[in-house]
Amino acid sequence: MKIGIQLLLLIVICCSCKEESIFDSSPSERNARHISELRKELTDAPHGWCVTYFPRTDSLLFTDVKAPISNYEYNNNYGYGGHCFFMKFSDDGTVETIADYDEASITNSHISEFEVSQNTFTQLSFTTYSYLHRLVNNQFVASSDFLYTGKDIDGNLVFRTASYIEPAREYIVFTRLKNEKSWAEGMRKVHENISFFQNMKNPQLVIRKASRIYFRSDMQTRSVIADSKDENARKRKEQEEYQRYHLFLFAKNPYAPQGWPKEVVGLGSGFVGTTMGLTFRPGIRYSNNYTFYDFRRDGDRFVCELVKVFDPYSKTERWVSKHLAPNGEETGVIAEIWDQFNNQKK
Repeated sequence: MKIGIQLLLLIVICCSCKEESIFDSSPSERNARHISELRKELTDAPHGWCVTYFPRTDSLLFTDVKAPISNYEYNNNYGYGGHCFFMKFSDDGTVETIADYDEASITNSHISEFEVSQNTFTQLSFTTYSYLHRLVNNQFVASSDFLYTGKDIDGNLVFRTASYIEPAREYIVFTRLKNEKSWAEGMRKVHENISFFQNMKNPQLVIRKASRIYFRSDMQTRSVIADSKDENARKRKEQEEYQRYHLFLFAKNPYAPQGWPKEVVGLGSGFVGTTMGLTFRPGIRYSNNYTFYDFRRDGDRFVCELVKVFDPYSKTERWVSKHLAPNGEETGVIAEIWDQFNNQKK
């Protein structure tokens, strides 16, 4: 009995100590610490951050390769892509930004102000006008207030906004720039890669493993649009370039007396340029494992070769692009994007 009472007292003391260690500071002190930690993280990156921002994504849109796609869906149910910003945060509360919009924004930096505050989440707010605010409108539905959710497995800062309750509706990741050259040269490469893809006349996609073809697009979209005198076609092309979303289509039954094949399927995703090529979000999703996010530019093509890597934190296996994990286990699964228009001319 005596030993039992002693054990009970020991448990009570341990629990009391644990509670004291958890609540060793007041709510205001914990809030101040969270603010200080994020602010220090942002300003302690001397070369700045690469900010990849997809304001609105749909993880289910054009992801079922077996689902038929109508002409109406192709013209009216398009998704949205992302944008790339480079940002340098200073202790005085200012942030210098360049963006991938055009030739002017990739070289002419814009100085604005930021604040870090604390409520339910630690919040990063861009309080005066910057390049980011071009997306804060009814079409892109972007936000200038980012809620910090933590770091991913690679040490990148991950944010969300209050715009969506459901997951996989936006993508906001901050990655440290490695050196001073990354600022100017990196943004130039980002702009070159996205421009190269957008200027393809007729981009096509193939997903394969050795000689086995899982999916191959074959419908001409951009070439028809670019050469068409139809006003709706021209608007469609402008929409794609502005929204940065692409849909790769395959005509299972190509007979089309009225201009649209009887049975069409496809895969689509929003995209943005990277220093190495392109990244697609929510990804070109053929299946759970065969989902292609990051493509490396290889000459006049974009290539994504999947490898397996083990995540020690979640104790699970991930399938990622080989150029991002060169030591990963080979799978042989490859997706390639090329311009069929240029290939036909050669």
